[in-house]
Amino acid sequence: MNVIEVFLAIEYLYLRHTSPRSSTRTPNPSHRYHAHAPLVGFAGALMTLSKTALYFLQEYFCDWCMVGHNDRFTFWAVWVATNVSGFDFQIKTWILIPFLVCVALGRFIAQALMRDTASQIAYLEWSASQSQSSTPGTTSIGSSTPIPIKPAFDQVESDAFSSTIAAPAALPLTFHPRDLSVLVVGSNRLAATRATTFSEAGAKVTVVTQSSLSDAAPELKQLKDAGRIAHQQLEGDDSRDWSSLLPSLNISLVCVTDTLVGAHSRRSSASAKTIYDACSSLRIPINISDQPLYSTYTFPSVHRFPGQDGVTSNLQVAVTTNGQGCRMAGRIKREIVSRLPSNVGAAVDNVGKLRTKAKSAPKLWEDENHDIPLNSPVAQLPTPSISRVGSVEKLLGRPEEDTEELSEEEQQLRRMRWVHQMSEYYSFEHLARLKEDDLDQALELWSTNPSSSSNEVSLRHHDIANSTKQKGKILLIGSGPGHPGLLTVAAHHALKTATLILSDKLVPSEILALIPSTTKLHIAKKFPGNAEGAQNEMMELALAGAQAGEVVVRLKQGDPFVYGRGGEEVLYFRENGFESTVIPGISSAIAGPLMMNIPVTQRGVSESLVLCTGVGRQGKSVKLPGYVKSRPLILLMGVARINQIIQTLTSEEGQGRDGARYPGYLPIGIIERASSPDQRIIMSSLDKIEGALKKLDERPPGMIIVGWSVLCLEGRGKVDILDDTNASEGSERGIVDGWLGGEEYKVREGLQEGWRDLLGEVQ
Repeated sequence: MNVIEVFLAIEYLYLRHTSPRSSTRTPNPSHRYHAHAPLVGFAGALMTLSKTALYFLQEYFCDWCMVGHNDRFTFWAVWVATNVSGFDFQIKTWILIPFLVCVALGRFIAQALMRDTASQIAYLEWSASQSQSSTPGTTSIGSSTPIPIKPAFDQVESDAFSSTIAAPAALPLTFHPRDLSVLVVGSNRLAATRATTFSEAGAKVTVVTQSSLSDAAPELKQLKDAGRIAHQQLEGDDSRDWSSLLPSLNISLVCVTDTLVGAHSRRSSASAKTIYDACSSLRIPINISDQPLYSTYTFPSVHRFPGQDGVTSNLQVAVTTNGQGCRMAGRIKREIVSRLPSNVGAAVDNVGKLRTKAKSAPKLWEDENHDIPLNSPVAQLPTPSISRVGSVEKLLGRPEEDTEELSEEEQQLRRMRWVHQMSEYYSFEHLARLKEDDLDQALELWSTNPSSSSNEVSLRHHDIANSTKQKGKILLIGSGPGHPGLLTVAAHHALKTATLILSDKLVPSEILALIPSTTKLHIAKKFPGNAEGAQNEMMELALAGAQAGEVVVRLKQGDPFVYGRGGEEVLYFRENGFESTVIPGISSAIAGPLMMNIPVTQRGVSESLVLCTGVGRQGKSVKLPGYVKSRPLILLMGVARINQIIQTLTSEEGQGRDGARYPGYLPIGIIERASSPDQRIIMSSLDKIEGALKKLDERPPGMIIVGWSVLCLEGRGKVDILDDTNASEGSERGIVDGWLGGEEYKVREGLQEGWRDLLGEVQ
């Protein structure tokens, strides 16, 4: 044991005073921080102290069998006194000094553990290797104050069949430093700005300056006089000063501002590194202005949008360049803000109020997993379609026993789904204009009998009773896949000349923005569980408007006759005396794959195609076609039931499928928001796509395409799939694996450059 004690003591002295802590030649990066040096010293001292205590206990319990032969003077003078006084000259210190070492190092370890968090541990493991990267990974926080997080590695596509690992990226988070102690170093205006930011976020701010506060920026003195900050003066740059100051104030974050280039009395790089080393040893996140290598977090450029009645909203937009260009971050932020409507903050606040109202009863939300995907299937309300019943009178005259009551928990679930989809599909302007009565009315559908409210409750829309009495007309218009540039000329003309427009919820706000402000507009409440009720309401409003002399446009996504229920409306309006005009639109079934560079027909790959819906009438399942190698399968309205669809396509039993089983390795693409600036495709195979979707957020609306067309134009292309009639399962799986580059999935998003330029000019 004596040999081990000596070895631990030497190891501690070497790690603490001799080892080059910042050398990049150190084999183990963690050695640069000597995180285990206090542990080594503490273990050695504790071993010495424990061994000595055991000696005394052994003698006591064996009735002084080893030293009892000494007389009293010899016992106290030679055995006890030499140990208690602290010296055994043959070996090392036994009691007093080991005890003091244990207290000192134990206190240091305890303080480090108390201020440690899981995120800071992750940062420390990564930060040791940041000097090996030209762009250190840092973390910026969306509101005002960042914390360090171990960076994730984004996978970027190098070509169609391979992927590489990008440099470490920051992980932006919204951080609330309420009641945390924050240290701001500096006396300039930037220090005042940082102190104000932290103070507004609820932190306890202490400002440290090298001179008195009378020489500091006047804003700092105002903050001090208002009691919003504390102040300390620290003139020295000794590391011991900072190592003692930080724990004494229980500091959680440090921000150094007096290192700005061109600043008066600028702090030197050596001094900045001293502060950085002190923070690193205590695992305190630090930001040093104009010193990205010594910063473990960065401040983004933040804009907070105004809300209603002049009050700031809860919406903030933050942009960070990870310390590589602060002014560029500000410029990018301004560009983003200028492209958003000024009342988008009010829209966010209104959605928040809707969420609160929808969750008014707490029972449903005790479960942490209450975030329900927008596309999750929901059972439909028992509302018959008036296009099949024949008239509103028949609908209202149905037997009372057909009504199915919903429990309060089911009503809560539907209300919350409604709010989710309102925030996704309603325009910002519409959401921002909602008043308190509108918020209550928007949720009233689920507060009453669901079977009757679909015909009695609607969001506020323009009164159509005051229009002219001449005979009106009805136009069914397809708005195309989503971008205004893909709207037909006839459809655009109809939008400009209509007097009443009844729009489906999927029509994007960019299309609705083309409608003159004087035109009456109503958006369908076709949310989960209310498909029939909303469809009935829209047909009733269209008929009433036409009877009042309005030029009514039923605006639909895609094409009215491609899963748009246009045929039902034509027959309903004809039965009630109006022959409607149908204007075709570009169907997303064809345009969606095209926008993602996927041909639905291609020689050598796809000789035909089959188009299906993922959900039947009243939410029921539909029978899917079997696998044909030369025929891709396109599914609209199927993303919500992707798990069920894949099971049907790939199962051996074939239940719900009419034909051969689809191989699990077959390529599949989930296309979302086709033709929109944020369009995205998730590409994988049938047996891997479910896992991929769990890792990504959703962007409805979406569609599914299954088949070899998904990969045929990737990279140099693969357009000879059908030429090999005897291809084995192994060879075909190899093609798909090569296309995915060994990954589970690939993602491509955004419009191609040519499309961005073209559609931008059209819009």
